[in-house]
Amino acid sequence: MVRMAAVFSRDDSILGLIRDGLTEVWRIDPCSEPNQARMFLQRADIRIVVIDDVAIDKPTRGWLLDQVRRWAPDALVIYIASEHSPEVERHVRSRGVQYYLSRPVDRDRTIRVLHSFAAAHL
Repeated sequence: MVRMAAVFSRDDSILGLIRDGLTEVWRIDPCSEPNQARMFLQRADIRIVVIDDVAIDKPTRGWLLDQVRRWAPDALVIYIASEHSPEVERHVRSRGVQYYLSRPVDRDRTIRVLHSFAAAHL
């Protein structure tokens, strides 16, 4: 069975990282436009959602997290902040984010988290 990960990012290095962290049983759907969230998140097989906020304006970030909870309530969520602040971390965690990190991304740690998230959906 193929499982899906929705990745909201315009950064090819983030997409490559996600591909490296998930096995071949995972299909990765990149989405560079947050306004397409509903189309991506309504699929029943979405298990992991990655949101890279670099290309998402601040008002849309909260909206996108709300859409994840609405359309993919069982998905595990990784949030990559362009700049860390305690307020951003508190805000995204209050909206159901399981793993929060900020740039620069720790590749090895993120791959370990992806492996853990993937194992949770076996």
